[in-house]
Amino acid sequence: MANIISYLTAKNFTISLSGLQIKVLDAAVLDAGSHWEKEDHFHTYFEFHMIKSGKGIVSIEGQALSFQEGDFYITAPYVTHQQVSNPINPMVEYCLQCEISRSDLPDSAYFHSSEDTEFFINVLSTTYPRTFRDNYGAMGLFDSIIQETSHKLPGFSLQIQPLLFLLVVSLFRSVITTLDHTQIPDPQSDVRMSRIMNFIENNYHISPTIDDLSKLIFLSPKQINRIMKKHVGHTFNEQLLLYKVSKAKHLLNHSTLSTQAVADACGFSSHYYMYQVFKRLELPPPASFRTTRSNDLYKIPPM
Repeated sequence: MANIISYLTAKNFTISLSGLQIKVLDAAVLDAGSHWEKEDHFHTYFEFHMIKSGKGIVSIEGQALSFQEGDFYITAPYVTHQQVSNPINPMVEYCLQCEISRSDLPDSAYFHSSEDTEFFINVLSTTYPRTFRDNYGAMGLFDSIIQETSHKLPGFSLQIQPLLFLLVVSLFRSVITTLDHTQIPDPQSDVRMSRIMNFIENNYHISPTIDDLSKLIFLSPKQINRIMKKHVGHTFNEQLLLYKVSKAKHLLNHSTLSTQAVADACGFSSHYYMYQVFKRLELPPPASFRTTRSNDLYKIPPM
């Protein structure tokens, strides 16, 4: 059975780097033990998973990769991932959980390069299933944070702040020096639209908001809607609604679920609201849709 120890819960440490603000939610240690597996799940924050010892496999949105001692990998908000520890050589993982957003604060004295910051933002805003090597001592800094919080000597909170700063910078450096700029898609390319659609397809059932998406791809709601209008002619909310309807139509045609169960599965607040949406899109009522399958076309009404 896995053992998890949290060290910074509710401490509310905030780190400012060039163009970024990082709010540290927790620093935790997971001792997986034998036969540990974490099923598909996601978080609403970024996680840096640092493998202190052992081996395992992580699947990030269906793409599997192995990891070993000295590796780390990143999972972004709303990105589904599954973790399995090696039963023979079980992993011990250091996990840094944080919210990361763009910042207008002055550049840090230790992290000046806006080019590096933009590069790292592009990494964070793309599902990038790969591991990195801890080449700049992140895990040693994590050890120091554990020691400070365990002993709680006078001034330990003041000591932790620079340690967290150096920990984050060391992770940034490992990513930036591992990848060159040709390996990350141009942020102006269609990759952003692909990431938006992937977000909708993976999360439609929980009715995500455009603010949730904004946390993932570091674009404002206005920028997101401008990109979507250019590529698909719809805003985020319109496209999300269309996708929910398409999934509901599929379930109505290919399952025996009740209309309420279909509404729940597709993220509608109630079967009555789903009925209203179908009516607005000039579709047959959901209850009768199973016998009215000839017309698969629908349109967004004038806004």
